Amino acid sequence: MNNLPIKFITVTIQNFRGIPDKLVVPLDAPLTVIHAANGTGKSTICYALEWLITGKVYDLNGAALECQWGKGRTSVSAECLINGQPHELTRTNSSLWMTQEGEKKKKINDEHLLEMLTPPSISGKSTIALRKEKRGWLRNSRWLYSNSLALLIDNNKADERQQIFADILGFGHLTSTLRDLRDYRKALPNTKGLADNVARVSAEIETLKTALTISSPAKQMALNNLDAIFTALPPAVEGSISERLGAAKLRVKSLSQKQQRHLVVLNTLYEQWTQYHSSLQQIGTLRQSVDVLMQEQKQASEDQAVKASELSKAQQRVSDAERALKWADESLLILQGWQSATTAQGVGEFFQAADLSQAELTAKFVELGWSSDRQEQWKEATALLSANFQKIMELERQKNDFIANPVVPAIDYEEKVRLADVAKNWRIRAEAEFDAFSNVLGKLKAMGNEVAHSHDDAHCPLCNYNWGTTNKLRLEISSHMNVLAPALEAAASALSQARQNEQEAVKALALAASQKSAYDTYLARINSISQELQSFATRTKYFEIMGVQNFSKMQVAGLVNLNSRVTAAIQLSRIFAKLTEMETFFGIIPANGASTRVSISLEHFDSYKKHFQEQFDQYEPARAHLVLVVQGLLQAVQAKANELSGLNASIAAAVRATSGFDSLWRELFGDQPVWMPSYELMRQQVSQRGNDIATYSRMLDECEAVVSVDNDSAKLKVLEQDLVELTSKLKVGTGYIAEADLAIEQYALHVKNFTVSSLKPLLSPAAELFSRMHANEVYKGLGVSEGEDALKWTVFAEGHESALDAEGKLSQGQRQDLALSLYLARARNTGGSFFLDEPIAHLDDLNRVAMLDIFRLVATSMPSMNLILTTASDSLARHMAQKFSSITDRHLVNMIHLEGNPRTGVKMTVQRNVVLSSHPS
Repeated sequence: MNNLPIKFITVTIQNFRGIPDKLVVPLDAPLTVIHAANGTGKSTICYALEWLITGKVYDLNGAALECQWGKGRTSVSAECLINGQPHELTRTNSSLWMTQEGEKKKKINDEHLLEMLTPPSISGKSTIALRKEKRGWLRNSRWLYSNSLALLIDNNKADERQQIFADILGFGHLTSTLRDLRDYRKALPNTKGLADNVARVSAEIETLKTALTISSPAKQMALNNLDAIFTALPPAVEGSISERLGAAKLRVKSLSQKQQRHLVVLNTLYEQWTQYHSSLQQIGTLRQSVDVLMQEQKQASEDQAVKASELSKAQQRVSDAERALKWADESLLILQGWQSATTAQGVGEFFQAADLSQAELTAKFVELGWSSDRQEQWKEATALLSANFQKIMELERQKNDFIANPVVPAIDYEEKVRLADVAKNWRIRAEAEFDAFSNVLGKLKAMGNEVAHSHDDAHCPLCNYNWGTTNKLRLEISSHMNVLAPALEAAASALSQARQNEQEAVKALALAASQKSAYDTYLARINSISQELQSFATRTKYFEIMGVQNFSKMQVAGLVNLNSRVTAAIQLSRIFAKLTEMETFFGIIPANGASTRVSISLEHFDSYKKHFQEQFDQYEPARAHLVLVVQGLLQAVQAKANELSGLNASIAAAVRATSGFDSLWRELFGDQPVWMPSYELMRQQVSQRGNDIATYSRMLDECEAVVSVDNDSAKLKVLEQDLVELTSKLKVGTGYIAEADLAIEQYALHVKNFTVSSLKPLLSPAAELFSRMHANEVYKGLGVSEGEDALKWTVFAEGHESALDAEGKLSQGQRQDLALSLYLARARNTGGSFFLDEPIAHLDDLNRVAMLDIFRLVATSMPSMNLILTTASDSLARHMAQKFSSITDRHLVNMIHLEGNPRTGVKMTVQRNVVLSSHPS
């Protein structure tokens, strides 16, 4: 399929021109405004999309696409709708990929994508030429840059203007072909040299022939024939018979070609006559329907605007009432705490006397004079003490018990450690002396004696014999000790004494260590209790506030009373603050008594709430009803827009069916109306012209015979041969020139007629848009007229019946209005995404406001197209956001702001007129 509309949803740009990293830009709204300072990257986004779909950026002339500070692969990808079907396109420096929803990703070439997005009439003789033509058509039909706007209506730039007209209307390839034809005509060789040579040779031949044919009886007849031909096809040509004959042949041949072309056109018109009139009748019926629908849509839009204004007012009243009621309820909630605060435990006594003032209450009620921070801290402190009362009392009891029952520290602990070491050393020395005097048996006996005296067991430690009693065992061992040598006996006795001394020292050290451990435990526990109690005191500041040194006299009832007092103080502070605010708001002169002040404020609040409740009850039903009405009118406007779109599509199809017939008719009849008698008269004239051409051909044949008389002379033959060669070359050259001139004339007429026919369906919507844009309402319509070299724009003004020249009457800003009107009218018929560069650069403030209304109209009523605007104007971005701020039920606009530069990176913020639940970006 060809010429499919493309609408972009999002574009992802990476390492491209002014964007060094990755940037994802949403384009899914009917209107997208890219707002950035110059050099920030707004043009880069347009260039990226142009490169994505055409493979080339026209304005860059082959410059590098990579960002100088970027990293990674250069790529551009976009989610888009092609003919309404979701697609994803991705282009890198080396490849182009396309993914259709539900299908696999596939690699394609530029020709495939360009074939989809351009009409089949865009063609070229080679692949390179075809690609160039399709790229140019696609770029010029979807991008409108500011430097093209003024040229559209500048008669001094007719060629450029005609090209831009053609680009906007979608047939720029035709004007480029016409330009190529003219360049070809200029490049054809000059035939003046050949003509001079032919004239010279002809003069010589004529001199010879004069003598040879002066007496020829047919000469006069030939001259008469030539005179007759030049009379019918003026102007006459002077010179020799041969020269005049050549000129006559050329004219007769040109007349014959023209007659054949006219005959073909007449036959084609006859074949299409019935279909043409049927299509005209259909177009008339459809246009009447369009007029009716447009009037109905206009009326619905006006009704919607009126109801939307009423809804806004009702919404404002309802919102005011809701805010007032909410504020009143919140304030009443605070004031209604007066009763509970003044009857709280520990506080009620202050309010049993006379109606005290705030100052008197503050003087009596200590906590009331505290700061709000101190009140809150004391409230938290009393709550903390109440929650931990049992624990604190238990800690106080344990602390008192420890103080009443102290643990004494160990006496001479270090000395006992020293004595134990001394006893151990004496025992080691005694064992060494005993070992020096004893043998193995002696050692065993000594060891047995030692073990027996240190244990209460009757079994022998050496042989394990049971002696019955311990004393009998010790006696038996002692009875055998006399066999030891005296020195060994003394050593054994010393060893036994040393061991006994060591045991006594170890026992004394163990007792001292136990006393020391008990004392250390005592100190650690009493310190832990003291620290925990001090933690409660520090956190609550109970000691400083109550003027005590411990928690021993703290009571649960007292804590409850303290908490109740400070809670009441906090509540009363809020009430007094609210009273001051209320008295200022209502203009109340404050009474002396606090209770009286509360009563007066409550009375005012009752009246205040009643007033705004009545306002809410009055406007809420109207607001709810208006919401439904406005929604219904919006749906009606949209439905009319959809119907108009369908009718315009049908009209465009019918116009295409009649445009070929109109072009052929104008070729023969000019501006004459299509009428059968005119057709029959033209056919008779063409038939008569055919008879005339046959007569002229016979007369030329007779002249040819006269010219060829008596050529026997050798010199004449040579000259005639030269003349034939020169004439042949001249004929070829002049034939090319004549054919080129005829082709240029016919092609120029075709382009002009095609332009006029293409403009016809656009003039009505373009005129409507122009009248809406043009804020001072001077001009009421548009038109085109024939100029010397090209079509000229005309306008119709109030008080003038005839059309006025647009270039002479319109300002630069009005010209821009005209160009944008034409562009938007065609864009609506084409569908898809379109790009506008600085569209309000030459407009004053009043016309800028009108232009913003047009963009809002496009966004709300033309669903088949998306507009992408780039601008560096802060005011345009701000005003555009304001234009759509009241529409919260449809996503209509994306306000994209770019910041940064290619070196540090480009950041993007997106503001939409509604909040979306999710978005691709």
